[in-house]
Amino acid sequence: MRSLVGLVFLISLFLLCAQSHQRAFVVEVVDGDTIRLENGELVRLLGINAPEKGQRFYEEAKNRLEELVKGKEVLMERDARDRDNYGRLLRYVYVNGTFVNLVMVKEGLAYAYIVEKLKYENDFRKAEDVARSLKLGVWSEAWDCNKCIQVAYLHWNAEGDDCKNPNGEFVVLKNFCRFACNLTFWSISDESKNVFVFPEFILEGERSVTIYSGCGENSERELYWCRNATCMAVWNNDGDTLFLMNAKGELVLRYSYGK
Repeated sequence: MRSLVGLVFLISLFLLCAQSHQRAFVVEVVDGDTIRLENGELVRLLGINAPEKGQRFYEEAKNRLEELVKGKEVLMERDARDRDNYGRLLRYVYVNGTFVNLVMVKEGLAYAYIVEKLKYENDFRKAEDVARSLKLGVWSEAWDCNKCIQVAYLHWNAEGDDCKNPNGEFVVLKNFCRFACNLTFWSISDESKNVFVFPEFILEGERSVTIYSGCGENSERELYWCRNATCMAVWNNDGDTLFLMNAKGELVLRYSYGK
């Protein structure tokens, strides 16, 4: 009887592993973090975010991923979530024992992208720290991003009642450098400790983004604070201070007015 129970356990364990791991053949590399399988399925490499087309190191990231996986059989491992909002499979990808997702981050060709609890998130963060310290790839000028982002304009007094016109107050941040800066998980706060956290967002070189206090649809040039409060207005008309923090929680700048 014990032997039978043990056999059932081993079979169950085998089936569980088979469900979380699968082999597939890669026919195309779409970009630095997305591949296409022989069956037509798109796979988004989990835990990383490579530069988009037109951004620095886009071609390098895509070419490196092609070197690693194109025309090869890969082993894929899933985490808690099977697919993203676009229907792509979310997977960790391995080639002959090489953890492809991690290689891309280690070589500075992708950022660690942790938006939910992931099995290997600590590995991704450590790899990114090393790539940043060595100034590899996307981090070759990344230290300068703290100096690149400045407040171009802060409109703190909306027309009429601030609470009824929250989008009448806004802050404009500009990237004064020629290269793109990843502002994902950067944050803006005021003296009252209201906090806006940037979603996944890349601010292109010499471009600006406007952050409105009210609600709206985010885009490449406009973001919305949209606080869950009776009055969504943020900035005090009689004076306040804006604090900009990077993704590591380090103070990038302090901007005060009316004092």
